[in-house]
Amino acid sequence: MSAAPEVMMGFKALAVLLGWFLLGQVSAFAQVKLDGYFIAHDKCAAVQSIKKKTNPGSILLEPQKAYLIKGKNKPAASHYFIEVHGAKPKMRWVPVTCGQHVVPADGSGATALPDNNTAATRGGNGNPVVVDVDKGEVKVPAPTEAGPEYVLAISWQPGFCEIRPSKPECQSQNEFRFDATNFTLHGLWPQPRSNVFCGVSKKLQKLDKDRLWQSLPKLTLDEATREELSEKMPGVTSFLHRHEWIKHGTCYGSSEEEYYAESLDLLDQVNRSEVQALFEKRIGGFVSTNDIREAFDNAFGTGAGARVEVVCKTDDGRKIISELRLFISGFIEEGTPLGDLLIQSRNVKEGCSGGIVDAVGQQ
Repeated sequence: MSAAPEVMMGFKALAVLLGWFLLGQVSAFAQVKLDGYFIAHDKCAAVQSIKKKTNPGSILLEPQKAYLIKGKNKPAASHYFIEVHGAKPKMRWVPVTCGQHVVPADGSGATALPDNNTAATRGGNGNPVVVDVDKGEVKVPAPTEAGPEYVLAISWQPGFCEIRPSKPECQSQNEFRFDATNFTLHGLWPQPRSNVFCGVSKKLQKLDKDRLWQSLPKLTLDEATREELSEKMPGVTSFLHRHEWIKHGTCYGSSEEEYYAESLDLLDQVNRSEVQALFEKRIGGFVSTNDIREAFDNAFGTGAGARVEVVCKTDDGRKIISELRLFISGFIEEGTPLGDLLIQSRNVKEGCSGGIVDAVGQQ
C-alpha cells in the first residue's frame, strides 16, 4: 500500500514530461522554418505567446541589433520567431513590421551568431547589408514593400443570385436573411493571381477544377467560425468554402481556421461601415462607382476607394453590381484595420462605372 503514492507521483511526472513534449511538437509545427537574422528597427515587445501577448520579463528588442531567427508563424507571416539572449524563455515572437529578416549572402543559412565580428547578409530586397555582431549594429535598407498582396472579394448576394438563381443558396434566400442587406464573403486571394493550389495534390486540383467541390476534404473549423461562415458566406451550401480554401487559402496560411477567421474579420469591417449603409439605402436603385469609392474614403481613409474595383453583371438589360474587390497589402491578423491594408496597396481600375443594388428575388 505504501508504494501507491510513489506510483501516483511517477504517473504525474510522466504526464508533465509528456505534456512538455507535446507542447514542443505543437510549437515546432506551428511555424514555418527560417534561417538568418532578424534586425530590429524599433523597441518592440518580444512575446512568448502571439495570442495572449505574454511577455515574461517585459523584454523589448534593441533597435539595429541582430537576433537569430528560427521561423515565422505562417507563409504570409505576421510574426517572426527569434532567439533573445538573456530572456527566459529565450524564444520569442516579434511582429514582422518591427524589423527585417536578413540571410547570409552565401546562402549558407545560420544556426548561431558568427564568431567573427561581421556577417555579410542580404535583406528582403536583395541588397547586401552587414551585421556587426560585437556592437549588435547593422546598416539595413528601409523596407520597400508593405507586405504580401491580396484581393478581398465580397459579394452583393442578391445581385449574384439574379445571375445564378439555380444555386441552392439563392433558392433559399429571403429578405430577412443576413445576405439580403449585407456583403458576403467570396474569398481572400493571395496575389499574384497565379499564386494558387499551394501544396495541393493533382487529384484535389482536378476535383476543384471540375467543380466537384462536395468531394473536397472537409475543413477543420471551430464551431463558432463554422456557424459564422454559414451565415456570412452563403456559398457554403454549394461547398464554396472548400473550393476557396483549396485554391486560395492553401497559399495564405497554415490552417483553415486562421484563413476564415481573418477573412470574416475583414468582411465585418466593411459591413460595419458607411459602405454597407450606402448599399442598403440604395437597394432597388442605382449607385455609382464614384459614390462607392467615396464611401470607402470616408470609412477607411482618403485613398482607400482607389483600391476598390466594382464588378457588374448584365441581366435582361439591367447592369447589376455583383461584387466588390478590395486590393489590400500588408500582414493580416484578426483586428488588423482594413483601412491600413487598403492604403498600403496600389490604385486599381474602377471596373464598371456603377450599377443597380439588387433586391432579394428575381426582378
